[in-house]
Amino acid sequence: MAADDCRRYRAEHREELTVTATPAQILAGHPVGPKPDAAVCIGCGSPLHETDIVFAYAYRCADAVQWDVPRLFCHGCAPSRIRSPTLGTTELLVGGRLGTITLPTPRSPRLCLTELALRAFSPPAEGCAP
Repeated sequence: MAADDCRRYRAEHREELTVTATPAQILAGHPVGPKPDAAVCIGCGSPLHETDIVFAYAYRCADAVQWDVPRLFCHGCAPSRIRSPTLGTTELLVGGRLGTITLPTPRSPRLCLTELALRAFSPPAEGCAP
């Protein structure tokens, strides 16, 4: 019933429904690392394993749908702020642990972000042009 109501509402109002979530909620469970079971600190090159405390730099361009998490840091290498914010891009630094998640298509475990807390944030209206 609720799904029918949502479809009917969207058809009548021609709107996309939105949900508000914190950065930690959005990135929880997000797969990370170049390989399913491997991740390294971008600062020192140390391997990162499940349950390790990590910090992640994540961003999303204003016109993008998904978040990208290109950098992981160990506790010792983690920056305290976003050094060069980019105009038109939402950027975050989050801290948490590495966990595992099984994605449905490859049916294999992947490292992911868990137990996250926001460390630094840069909204899309701040920063220098790319």
